[in-house]
Amino acid sequence: MRKPIAAFLLAAGLAAPATANDSSAVLGAGGIQLVPNWDIVLDQEDLFLSPNQVAVRYVFRNTTEEPIRLLVAFPLPEVDMADLFEAPVDIPSPESDNFVDFEVIVNGEPVDIQIDSRAIAQGIDRTELLDSLAIPLNPFSEKTYAALAALEPSASADLRRLGVGHSYEPHDPLQPFWTLETVFYWEQAFPPMAETVIEHRYRPVIGQGFFGDYVFDPGDPSGYVGDYCIDASTQSAIRKRLQQSGGDYLIEHRLSYILTTARNWQGKIGRFRLIVDKSDPNWLVSLCLDGLKKIAPTQFEFTATDYVPDRDIEILYLSPPR
Repeated sequence: MRKPIAAFLLAAGLAAPATANDSSAVLGAGGIQLVPNWDIVLDQEDLFLSPNQVAVRYVFRNTTEEPIRLLVAFPLPEVDMADLFEAPVDIPSPESDNFVDFEVIVNGEPVDIQIDSRAIAQGIDRTELLDSLAIPLNPFSEKTYAALAALEPSASADLRRLGVGHSYEPHDPLQPFWTLETVFYWEQAFPPMAETVIEHRYRPVIGQGFFGDYVFDPGDPSGYVGDYCIDASTQSAIRKRLQQSGGDYLIEHRLSYILTTARNWQGKIGRFRLIVDKSDPNWLVSLCLDGLKKIAPTQFEFTATDYVPDRDIEILYLSPPR
């Protein structure tokens, strides 16, 4: 399996120039989704975002005198291997179907979650086809690549013809070319007139690459300044950090969190608190969010009441080259 260029260089302690191709992709996930129910309110949401972990704590309340039982789902973003053929991703646990180490705790007790995975190619569900060939659906697993390489020539040709597999050259080993859809889910009971605390956490799929001050040039197509609201003081800090590092680049880590969709409960978020953690005091961080305040050497806080998110969260972390 091809490894992300930036991740490989970091692991090896090597340096490279900052170019657009030296990067890995980011997969933006978000929070849980309830089957729509207007008798459930969200009294509180605490969100923690860092390069190493995303953690969310919800306090839901059943406003009726009857118990409510709902399906709760956590859909991962679609992983389109056609899009990632030239821009790989750095997966936390590539050999597991739960490749982001997603876990749930309800009222202090861990929950057994179920996983639904599907492989889609050219808009057609090819899950049964891959199962019949004993090919794992997880396109990040070495077992998947080994299974594709072991196929009979006729089966390999069929997968190419259907757009399920692809390779750089006609005689190169076949690689996954499908879109992986993954949903974690469980059924949740909400007792009458009572609070239910749901916590979940996972390891985010961070985009990595090389960041140079060329992004501040007028007309630079990267869009970093606008996408991450890099103001004048942050630009000054970045240039200073570049000088201190003695190089032409910093290492970028991009985190995306979907905050605006699938809020299928009654009303607004009563109390919302966001902590953005940058892991290391030597790192820099930038994002578009008014009212963010520094509360610790590595942490920034945003709070709101009766909150309705109006945009998703895109965070740029910058660390010194190793």
